[in-house]
Amino acid sequence: MPSLQKALPPELADNALRLYRECLRRAKFIGSQQHNTGLLVSMVRQQFKKNMHETDPEKIQKMKDE
Repeated sequence: MPSLQKALPPELADNALRLYRECLRRAKFIGSQQHNTGLLVSMVRQQFKKNMHETDPEKIQKMKDE
């Protein structure tokens, strides 16, 4: 993920990566209970890929809060 870290301040890039990993963990946990792990993981990945080129810190924070 080097390109993301160059485009964003380091603390924001670290937070985005940490958020992505936490979302994947939760999707896998909930998916294992509901028997739809693949679907939930796919949804998380899709959302992050859709917004991966966003570099405005205010917009990123707004997306995190939603």
